[in-house]
Amino acid sequence: MWNKPFEKLRRQMTCVYAAIFGVLILLIVAAAYTFIWWEILAHEKDNLIAQIYHEGEEWVESREAPCSDSAIRSGEMFAYFVDTDGETVILNQLGNGDVGKVLLRHKGDWPKQLDSSRLLRMHGADDARYRYLAAVAPVLDGDKRVGTLYMFKNMEFYYEAAYKTLFWLLCMALVLYMAACYFGYWLARRNILPISQMYERQKQFTADASHEMRTPLAVMKLAVQVLREDEDSRLGEFAKESVEMLDSEADRLSRLTENLMTLARSDEDNLPAYTEQVDMTALSHKVATQLALLAEQKQIVLKQDIQADLSVQGDELALSRLLIILLDNALKYSAAKTTVTLRGARVKEHLVIEVRDEGCGISDEDKTRVFDRFYRVDKARSRAQGGLGLGLSLAWAIVHQHGGSIEAFDNQPQGTVMYVQLPLGAR
Repeated sequence: MWNKPFEKLRRQMTCVYAAIFGVLILLIVAAAYTFIWWEILAHEKDNLIAQIYHEGEEWVESREAPCSDSAIRSGEMFAYFVDTDGETVILNQLGNGDVGKVLLRHKGDWPKQLDSSRLLRMHGADDARYRYLAAVAPVLDGDKRVGTLYMFKNMEFYYEAAYKTLFWLLCMALVLYMAACYFGYWLARRNILPISQMYERQKQFTADASHEMRTPLAVMKLAVQVLREDEDSRLGEFAKESVEMLDSEADRLSRLTENLMTLARSDEDNLPAYTEQVDMTALSHKVATQLALLAEQKQIVLKQDIQADLSVQGDELALSRLLIILLDNALKYSAAKTTVTLRGARVKEHLVIEVRDEGCGISDEDKTRVFDRFYRVDKARSRAQGGLGLGLSLAWAIVHQHGGSIEAFDNQPQGTVMYVQLPLGAR
C-alpha cells in the first residue's frame, strides 16, 4: 500500500532529483554553448588576422584596397590603414555611414597590440546595436614595416546563429528535463518501495497485535476486578499489592493498545471526516474541569483563558482527546505549586490553543522529536510518571487530521508552551 506520507516523500525526492538533473542539464548546455561560441570566435579571430596579412601584401604589390565597395556598403567589412606613426591615415575605408562614425568614436577600444583582436559591442544612432570583430596587424614590404592595418568584420550573423543554436539547445534541454523528471519520479518510487513495504508490514503487525491484545486485556481486567471485589478471598498484603500492580499495568496496556490502534488508523487516513461544528469554548472548559481534580491532587493551579464563542469544524471526541493529552502532559511533568494555563483564542483565520506549564522545559534538540512515537525526553522520569511516549504523537495526528499544526516553544521564565493552530473553516 502506497500511503500519503510516502507519496509526499516520493514527490520531495522527485523535486530533489529534478533539481539535480536540471542543474546538470543547464551546466551541459552552458558548457556546450560556450565551447561552440569560443571555437567560432577563435576561428574568426585567426582568419581575420590572416586576412589582414593577405590584404597588406595585396596593397604593397598593387595598391588594392583591403575592402570592396559592396562589403563597405553592406557593413560586412571595414578597414583603416595608418602609417607606422599610428596617426597618419593612409587609407580610410570606414565609409560615411553610421557604422563608420561609431567605429571612429570607439577608436580607443580598438586592439592596441599587433596581431591581436577584440570584439567591439557598440551603440549608434537610435540606439542601434553593432557588434564587430576588430583585428590589427602590420603591413610589411619585405622586412620593412610600412604601416598598420585595422580590419573590422560584422559579427551579427554569428550572434543570430548563436541565438538560434542556444534556442534549440534549450528546447532539447527542456525535453531532457521532462524526461529526467519522469525518471526521477520512477527512481524515487523504486528507492522508497522497500521502505514502504517494511513500514506497511510493521504497521499491519501493530494493528493486528493491538487488536489481538484487546481480548486478553479485557479478561485480565475482569479477573483483577473479580479478585478485588471478592470478599471471600483472603489475600495477603503482598497479594493485594500484586493485584493493584496488575490492575495498573493492565490499564497501561489498554491505553497503549488504544493509542496504537488510533495511530494505525491515522496512518491510513481512516479517521472520520470532520463535518461537525464543535463549540471549543465549552469543550475547553469541560476538559479543564475534568482535569481540575488531578491538578488539585498535585497542588498545581490550573488556569483557563478561553475566549467566548470559539468554534471549529471537526470531530468533538478527537478534539477532546487532544486537549486531555496536552493538559495531562503538562500536569504530569509540572512540579507542585506551579501553574498550568489553558488558553484559547481566535487569531485571524485560525483557532489557537496554548497549554503553558512551568516545568523543566524541553531542549531545542528534543523539540523536534517530542512528536515522534515512543520518544520520551526523560525516559526514566516518563516511565515513573506512566508515560507511553505516544501522547504527543496522537496529538500531532489529531491536529494534522484537522488540517492544523502543533509546535513546542519555551515558556518564560521556564517551562513549555504547546502551541496548536486549527483552521476555523472546513479542511
